[in-house]
Formats: sequence, C-alpha cells, structure tokens
Amino acid sequence: MHILIFGASGGVGKALVEQALSNGDEVTAAVRSQKKLNIQHPKLHIRLCDVFEKADVAALFTNNSHYDAVASALNTNQGIKPGNDLERMLSNITPQMQQNGIKRIVYCASAGVDNELEGERGQAAMEFLRHPLADHRAAIAQIHAAGLDATIVRPLGLTHDTFTGKYTEAAQGIPAGSGRIARADVAHFMLKALHDNAYIGQSVALSGL
Repeated sequence: MHILIFGASGGVGKALVEQALSNGDEVTAAVRSQKKLNIQHPKLHIRLCDVFEKADVAALFTNNSHYDAVASALNTNQGIKPGNDLERMLSNITPQMQQNGIKRIVYCASAGVDNELEGERGQAAMEFLRHPLADHRAAIAQIHAAGLDATIVRPLGLTHDTFTGKYTEAAQGIPAGSGRIARADVAHFMLKALHDNAYIGQSVALSGL
C-alpha cells in the first residue's frame, strides 16, 4: 500500500511513517521542513508541502496520484484558542482525493470529538477543549461531505511513552483503560485501520491499558 501521510513530522505522524515502512508499505510524507523528519528508506518519499496552500497540496497529487490511502496526523498551533486550521487544511486535501479517485482516509482527531466524554470530568474536559474539538469536527465534516471511506481516530490523553502495541478500542463512547495512550500506539492503530476495511465508517476511541 502507498500511503500519503500529512503531519508526518509530528509525534503520531512520524511513528506512523516508521511503522508503515517496517510493514513494507510505501510512504509519501508531506512535511513543511525536511529537517523534522530524519528518516531514510528506499520506500520513503519526503515531499515539502504547506497544507494551508491549495497549490502545494494539489502538487502532491498531480505529481504522484497513485496513492492507495491518506492518513492525517495533522495538528494545530492554536492550542485551546478558537481557530479553523484543521478545517482549512482538510478543505485542501479532500477535493484532491475526490479528483484523483482516492477514497480511503484515516484521520486522527481527539477524544471528545463525538461529545462522548461522560460525567463532570468529561464535560469539563470537553468544555476546556471546545475550540480544538470544534475545529476537528469541522475537518471531519469536510471528509464526510466528500464521501470518503473514513476512519476517525479518537485517542484519549497522548503520551510520549514507548510503543506497546497494546491498547483498547471502542466504536462507541470510550474504552476502559488508563485514559492515556502513547502516540506510537495511536499510529499502530491507524496503520491497522488503513489495512482493514472493517474500520471504514467507524469512529474509534483508543486508550492504553
């Protein structure tokens, strides 16, 4: 499988690049700076791309449109402030997927994006994160409006812990577990979902054990 990965230099994205290559997949990594992805591999193609720029994204597809799937580990520098970074970036990606006949996408969002966090603590967390969650929802709306075969990933608290490959999943609500998960384990699930059509149309929450 040839996977186009956006956000490839971040914690989840870089782990996804490494794991996909180890799995034997071909990877095109879209990054703003090549210095942030210090990986060399015969099946890795590093392409400079500012995802906010429509022409940059179009060039990724025009010059190499034989991708089998797209993975988004995009993030935002807005923190908890209002903004639409993710919506703007996905509004550049989804039309190119449509035009080039690429249907499959796995998008890494956040727990709370489905308003699934319960109890006072969950409600407080969603209120605190209301602006980034709203941006994720707007980005996901772009994906659904394009009619793509999507899997939405909803990790709980992200950590820089080492990869375990052990975590719990929930298509509804949130799974039992620690309430935190390593970025490398999120990447592991994203790669698994890309290779398993059973996850198409699902929104899956992840928690470490």
